[in-house]
Amino acid sequence: MRIAVVTNQTGDTVLNRLDPRAAEQAEVTCRAVVEALTALGHEAMTVEVRPSLLLDLENAVPDAIFNIATGYRSKRDQANIVATLELAGIPFTGSSFRTHVMAIHKHLTKFIMEMSDIPTPGFCVVDANRKMPSSERLAGLKTPVIVKPGAEGSSLGISSDSVTSDLTKVPELVEDLLERFGPPVLIEEYIAGREFTVGLLGYPEPTVMPVQEAVFNEESMYTYSVKARDSAAPVCPAEIPENLASRLQMMAKKVFEALDCRDLARVDIRLSDDGCPYVLEVNTLPGLMPGYSDFPRVARVAGLDYTAMVQRILEGALLRKSAS
Repeated sequence: MRIAVVTNQTGDTVLNRLDPRAAEQAEVTCRAVVEALTALGHEAMTVEVRPSLLLDLENAVPDAIFNIATGYRSKRDQANIVATLELAGIPFTGSSFRTHVMAIHKHLTKFIMEMSDIPTPGFCVVDANRKMPSSERLAGLKTPVIVKPGAEGSSLGISSDSVTSDLTKVPELVEDLLERFGPPVLIEEYIAGREFTVGLLGYPEPTVMPVQEAVFNEESMYTYSVKARDSAAPVCPAEIPENLASRLQMMAKKVFEALDCRDLARVDIRLSDDGCPYVLEVNTLPGLMPGYSDFPRVARVAGLDYTAMVQRILEGALLRKSAS
């Protein structure tokens, strides 16, 4: 089959300037996915995200699309790219536009988790009206809080200064993020504890893969600088009791289903000091860079090499194609 790999635009782009690592990661990931698809017997081609994406896809005439595009002008464009793929009418890997919108806008994910009785840290949101929550609403949050962009990825805009127990500092932190990234901005109770991630793979029924723990060598959370320096050591499978691992996996699957995810996703969870797990967010398009990204590492622990992982992701799009 002809498979179009939709990937980030190369060169001097707004996204690549915003996140200098994005260009290299996209290039390495695209090359690895193309090699895997070729090994599987498919004819793979690369289509970069540009304003002409819809026309480029029509000209490429693929049977299916393998989507790894994480953004255009910013990470939040991830959902807009998926909307274009839906307009093209060609089966593609990954979740729908609706699911991507909910996942990239973290407060929408948290609203859904609250409605689904999935534990998530308390929060306030500053949206497009740029109005700060009332002092009473802020005071209702447990401190410390973390202030972060509400619709970005890769820990953009997050540093050690993002966490504060002084609520009088929150407006200044919010204004800084509004200026740099625009709304929404999330003000969230900070869970100081161990951090885990759970990958899910497959369609229509996902396989819940082994739990991975991020062991931080410097700061106590994923900041942009921690990811840039690769200074968090992943441990997979996580060295935790079996009953806790099962609990985290069940929570991750519940989130996956609540957001109507497809094919692949990664759920990030923090364990509080009193042993309660809280879901932080969901990544509906997790990185697939070999040797770096969490998702291929966890898949390997689950018994899947890179080519087998790519095959499992693609199967969802091909099943939807055959059903259409």
